[in-house]
Amino acid sequence: MMQNVERTFIREILTAMLFLLPFHYLAGQPLTLLAFEYPPIYQNEENPGVACEIALAAFKEADIEAVLSFLPVKRMIASLSAGEAHAAIGGRILFKHELTSGTVAPSNTIMHVLQTFIYDTRRFPEGLNYSSLTELSPYRIGVLNGSGIMEFLKKESALTLIPNTIHEGSARQLYHGWIDLWAIVDLTGLAYIRNLYPAENKSFKAYSLPYEIGDITVFFSAKQDPEGILNASFTEGFKKILSNGTYLKILQSYYGETSSIPEEALAPELILH
Repeated sequence: MMQNVERTFIREILTAMLFLLPFHYLAGQPLTLLAFEYPPIYQNEENPGVACEIALAAFKEADIEAVLSFLPVKRMIASLSAGEAHAAIGGRILFKHELTSGTVAPSNTIMHVLQTFIYDTRRFPEGLNYSSLTELSPYRIGVLNGSGIMEFLKKESALTLIPNTIHEGSARQLYHGWIDLWAIVDLTGLAYIRNLYPAENKSFKAYSLPYEIGDITVFFSAKQDPEGILNASFTEGFKKILSNGTYLKILQSYYGETSSIPEEALAPELILH
């Protein structure tokens, strides 16, 4: 009985220390979390997007004040690798070289995004149908320059990719027929079309089967967090929002209903096996 009490006491002390240590590393300053514009996943607005909301909620549960800073993709990666910020949010494919070199360390994969193609049903009246990406070689495919999606599709050398620096550009290209397909996260593509062309947005659809399911992971700078204290604190905070319902509540606000959240979009801890 006494041993159990001692173990519990020691565990509580270690947990308390875990939450106090970040204050030493941050020196009373807020943690800087880098992100790039990819609405409604990450967006530089009052509502910061679904992934940013999840990450900020996890930091809050860990008693860490975090502030968002938005940069272009390549600058975000370089800045985190150089130790100019504490953390960043994005897909592992973006940080593959930095993970290999050890300049960043991954924490939790907080959700997944479904990468698919948006198309105009007036251009494809019978819908889009393909069994492999190489079958899409006759089409012009719009992508965000430097994005994880672009990096993934570049592996298929037969594809014709049309990069754009902003999502609005690809949306307008699709609308005017300058590209045939738009490779993008389903939530993102449909949101842009809906905002830009509200009267015609029902003419555009997302292909139902994603060609790739991308992770959204929080990465920490090895220079700013050499012992992984901030990383470990974030992990504890993330566990809390998974268990107290905050996580699903945030996802629901973007998908409409809990039943509408694709299982593939969930954090690994919540995916049913």
